[in-house]
Amino acid sequence: MAVMHRTHVAMELELSVAVAATTMIVAFIIDWPRALIGLALGVICRFLPYGTIVVPLGAVVASALAELFYAWFDRVSEPHFWNFFIGIFAVAGTAASLYITTRNLKDRL
Repeated sequence: MAVMHRTHVAMELELSVAVAATTMIVAFIIDWPRALIGLALGVICRFLPYGTIVVPLGAVVASALAELFYAWFDRVSEPHFWNFFIGIFAVAGTAASLYITTRNLKDRL
C-alpha cells in the first residue's frame, strides 16, 4: 500500500510541474518582458512570509506598471485594458507557477 501511495504522490508532483512549465512557456510566448517580471516576483515571494498574498497583488501592480512603460517606450500606442489583463496572466502565470512549484518541491523532497 505504501508503494502505491508514493507512486500516486510522485505522479501528482510530476503533473503539477508539467502544468507549471506549460503555463510558464505560454506566458513567455504571450508577453516575455512581463513573464520575466513574474519570474523575479516568484523568486522574491519565495522568501517572503506572505507570498500567497504578495504574488496576486504584485502581478496586478507589475502588469499595470508594465502597461504604462510599454506606452512610454512605444511598444504600444496607448495603455489598453485588455493588454493589462493579458499582462496579469503573463506575470501571475510565471510568478505563481514558480512560487507554488518551489514550495511543493520543498515540502515533498
